[in-house]
Amino acid sequence: MKILQWDCLKTDETREYISILCAGRQGTALTIGGFDGPHLGHESLFAAILDASRKLNLSPGIVTFTRSPGIAKQPGKYPGDVSTLNLRLAKFEQKGFEFVLLIDFSGDFGKMSGGTFFDILVNIVHMRYVAVGPDFRCGHRLDTGTAEIAAISRKDGFQFDSIQQVDLDGQRISSSSVRTAIQSADFALAERLLGHPFLLDFNAPEWQLSENTLSVPNRSFTQILPRRGEYHVDLNTISGKQVDAMLCINGERVIVSPLEGSFLPSTSEISTIQFRLS
Repeated sequence: MKILQWDCLKTDETREYISILCAGRQGTALTIGGFDGPHLGHESLFAAILDASRKLNLSPGIVTFTRSPGIAKQPGKYPGDVSTLNLRLAKFEQKGFEFVLLIDFSGDFGKMSGGTFFDILVNIVHMRYVAVGPDFRCGHRLDTGTAEIAAISRKDGFQFDSIQQVDLDGQRISSSSVRTAIQSADFALAERLLGHPFLLDFNAPEWQLSENTLSVPNRSFTQILPRRGEYHVDLNTISGKQVDAMLCINGERVIVSPLEGSFLPSTSEISTIQFRLS
């Protein structure tokens, strides 16, 4: 899976790659969003893109952000990411997407109108199909929603679908509902909403090793953390093994300790931390 950068779209290298990507095809099929911790609510969007790419002979891709726009929109109030960029990219590749277009939600990008944004996707990324959620809005002051995209699609000749929201037992599936479940340490609900276990990216912070115990300041995580407490976790290794351990979250640090009589894997071997459901 190829990673493209929004700021490099107009470079010769990126233009050449897009030409290669679209060779023998009609263009690209895209979905757009933060996709913070890809959850079941995103599955219908992903399925729509992958299905359209097969039927219309398009290359499937995702337009997303290096981190959630919520950081820029609510500085100091943003609770944290559900997932890291590395975990999200791995999920996109697993789904079968061929490329991801990454946007750094800077001040300059935030000033761009939705119309200009879609013009770039059509003319440079060769977008011929796009699917977004019913509440999707983009552009400066959120000037572009599904009605405006539908009008642009008729003008520019691409296909557009608005995919209905997915609910679980009457509850809207969203990144906010996942965050609430994680903060409440309801990992069973978080897994039902995500469609997979909640994972902490072990490689995101820099761990300190002391007497077979690992620790790191809470602030080192960009991901949201559960409330204070002790949790039984699995340390997932790059070799595919799971090692039982205990994780403690206090007011300042996250501490990972081995079970009695055992040892932690080396830090280079651990990929993610998975919370047990009970």
